[in-house]
Amino acid sequence: MFRISLIILHNIGVLVTVLCTVFAIPIGFADQPPSPIWALEFSPDGKMLAVGKYQWVELWDLETQRVLHVYEPHAGEVRCLKFAHADPAAPLRLYAGGGIPAQSGEIRIWDVASEELIKSFEIHADTIESMALSPGNKTLLTASMDEFSAVIDVKHLENTEELIDKQAKWLTQHVGRVLCTLYHPRGTYFITGSEDKTIKIWNPETFNVLVNFDANDDAVYSLAYSVDEDVIVSGSADNTVRTWRVTPTEGGEEIPVDQRSLEMTGALVREYNGHQGAVYSVDTALVSLRGNNQAAMIASGSADTSVIIWNIRSGNRYRTFDEPTDAVYAVKFSPDGESVAAGGRDGKVRLWNLRRRALTQEF
Repeated sequence: MFRISLIILHNIGVLVTVLCTVFAIPIGFADQPPSPIWALEFSPDGKMLAVGKYQWVELWDLETQRVLHVYEPHAGEVRCLKFAHADPAAPLRLYAGGGIPAQSGEIRIWDVASEELIKSFEIHADTIESMALSPGNKTLLTASMDEFSAVIDVKHLENTEELIDKQAKWLTQHVGRVLCTLYHPRGTYFITGSEDKTIKIWNPETFNVLVNFDANDDAVYSLAYSVDEDVIVSGSADNTVRTWRVTPTEGGEEIPVDQRSLEMTGALVREYNGHQGAVYSVDTALVSLRGNNQAAMIASGSADTSVIIWNIRSGNRYRTFDEPTDAVYAVKFSPDGESVAAGGRDGKVRLWNLRRRALTQEF
């Protein structure tokens, strides 16, 4: 007993281990930390939220705050999520993209209700950071750390055994990792943002670059589109949110295009400065304010652990939410514009009510 007492006095860690062994107490410090949250996506009806983690996706019921389904296993971090219907009468599906760094980019397509895996395929040599579906869900656009984007005919994803990378259209004009993608809501063009500091506007028929924005001072991490203000929104590693406008031009572009190509020009509209770290994620929505007023807003999540809501037109901050305790990797407005969700390195999802400017859910 005397020997045991000396050991206890010498090493508190041994004391804890002995007590836990004798009295069958669980050792709590062995618990694994929660997985960071890399991606968020609301279901079209706004009742569910898909959460991308390491090797799995959780689907949460927002009313009960319970997990409805878990989609697993994935090869690595699930970096991007999209809900879609194969056709209007088909069951809802969930596209989940990610992969293993420096090895492969993976996309899995799940039947939301049944948890059935519809299709799994690899298409890049590095992780897929972003996906976008064209209006009508006819084509899928990817952005990858291997410096390429791919445009894939969705019907080939399920109806053929042909290798996807053989029938995809590959875009190679970026000279750095491609980190984000976006389709114009009417499919007029699509957009890619890159580690090379540029944002490129593409013709969806010819795959020519129509406009090249190069006013960023660092990598472009995220893209969104405001229909109400008709602007592209970007978040960058230079701590800045920016808006850009693309318009048709009668004079044509210096970029050579064939006769089927659109002729467009573009300009930087505004910079939103306030974050003290890289802006990893942006989203937009028309938000109802007090007094039945509405305003087009941006949500931005940053390495500085904050979520800022910006008024697009005025450039003013509407609200800053600072409840996250670590970097925020994903922000997403609910479909009705009443709430914004955020997730990141601390492994928690938080939802704020924008009208009340208050945290309403955390899980």
